Amino acid sequence: MEENNIEKYEELEYKTWKDRLLSALNGFFIGLAIIVPGVSGSTISIIFRLYDKMMYALSHLFKKFKTCVLFLLPLLIGGIIGFVGGFFTVQAVIDKYMFICVSLFAGLMLGGASEVQKEIKSDGERKRGWKEYLLLAIGLILPISLSLIFIGLGGKVSLESSFSQSEFPFYLYIVSLLLGVAVSLTQIVPGLSATTLLMCFGAFTPIVDSVSITVWKLNPMWILIYLLLAVGFVVGILLFSKAVNYFIEKYRFSSFHLLTGLAYGSVISIFYNTETIGIYQAWMEGAGNIGRDLGVGIPLFVIGFALSFCLVYFGNKYFAKKKEK
Repeated sequence: MEENNIEKYEELEYKTWKDRLLSALNGFFIGLAIIVPGVSGSTISIIFRLYDKMMYALSHLFKKFKTCVLFLLPLLIGGIIGFVGGFFTVQAVIDKYMFICVSLFAGLMLGGASEVQKEIKSDGERKRGWKEYLLLAIGLILPISLSLIFIGLGGKVSLESSFSQSEFPFYLYIVSLLLGVAVSLTQIVPGLSATTLLMCFGAFTPIVDSVSITVWKLNPMWILIYLLLAVGFVVGILLFSKAVNYFIEKYRFSSFHLLTGLAYGSVISIFYNTETIGIYQAWMEGAGNIGRDLGVGIPLFVIGFALSFCLVYFGNKYFAKKKEK
């Protein structure tokens, strides 16, 4: 067991600067995935062949601190750049073109989901049993069910009204900490999207719109909200990474059936949640721009799928050649 761990620690060491840059690029997309609708950071890590290493480094951070930190550092730097860049880009367009943005990134997500599914096919000797089919169904139904439940509650669990108050209620600080923890899970479990999760709770738009000096002057407590989200995120990463790494190492074949279901279920749920439902209501009332949304959104969905699919395809060819060497 100890020898196996030593081999895994050695795999975390970058051999060339090219590997570090590739890791930083992976981190960039992970940071982007936190704020961009529908994109799963951990799915991207699978495409870049860094998911297993990332999970191992996170779950063994305190056992081999220096080695794990040096491996995670390029990911962290790239993640910060991606998050900041994605945040201000999304903030500029999401309010006016939400359906169009969702369509593009749903296409990206669908194209990348095939790489999660490939982890099942890679174990060709194993055959699916009723447990695998059940896990696949649970993964598919779970994100869709959550969206339907929140919509069915008629916004009663939406945090949008709480965030819009001049003085935040006390429970909102606790909820913000828990949201940070929940968002961390979306960066560890392939197929889950941080933005989709925040949309389900009606928290995405208020948080994005809050990044303004004017808003901060009116309510300085937004800084505490950001801090609690960040603390919850870090705590969640440390907690969940060890658990997820354990299940993937012990029950990889079964675990990826659940993750595959989540990947495809999230593509559906991003189109139907507490924030996007307003778009369809506007269409029904004639107040929305259905022609523009569908006319631009559908082609962008196809483009997003094609881009993601090509990234997976050429990525597989690149890593196959690298493995041969």
